[in-house]
Amino acid sequence: MGVLKIVEWPSKVLETKAEEITLFDESVKKLVLDMHETMKHENGIGLAANQVNVLKRVFVVNIPWVEKDGGEEKQDWHDKAFTFINPVITKISNEKVSYQEGCLSFPEVYDFVGRHERVTVEAFNEKGESFSLEASGLLSICIQHELDHIDGIVFIKRMSRLKAKLARSKINKYHLRHKTNV
Repeated sequence: MGVLKIVEWPSKVLETKAEEITLFDESVKKLVLDMHETMKHENGIGLAANQVNVLKRVFVVNIPWVEKDGGEEKQDWHDKAFTFINPVITKISNEKVSYQEGCLSFPEVYDFVGRHERVTVEAFNEKGESFSLEASGLLSICIQHELDHIDGIVFIKRMSRLKAKLARSKINKYHLRHKTNV
């Protein structure tokens, strides 16, 4: 396993739709392991393949449960590693929620984004086995965020024009402070 480099916006790979995986071989298993390791190393809760410069329809999720006063109850999906390959949302709830999102590809940028409260997703794991998962709460939000990534949609596209402009300015200042070229 290895930690991969996170691609930061405005890299074009982040706004490029990823291709389906058709062969579930050792390279897919290695990519998935490396993505889980990278997500853990970066303290993320979700990571899409194009965030590590791979244009394949795969993302990983692992949401740790943190006990807080008045916080959410522990769910069966907390502290569980998920892999979604070629995911498709097959059902969405009409109920919307707004949750403050961040993104490893947008350091120091956080904003509230509207998402569906519940989704059902069908996907494959790294062994090529199909599964269906009904998700709610933060897991649902994370799935929608990561699915956007592999569809080439970055989360600032879900913000108002003003908030997106502020986010772009913030990320540009971040790159200047850290002297990173993207």
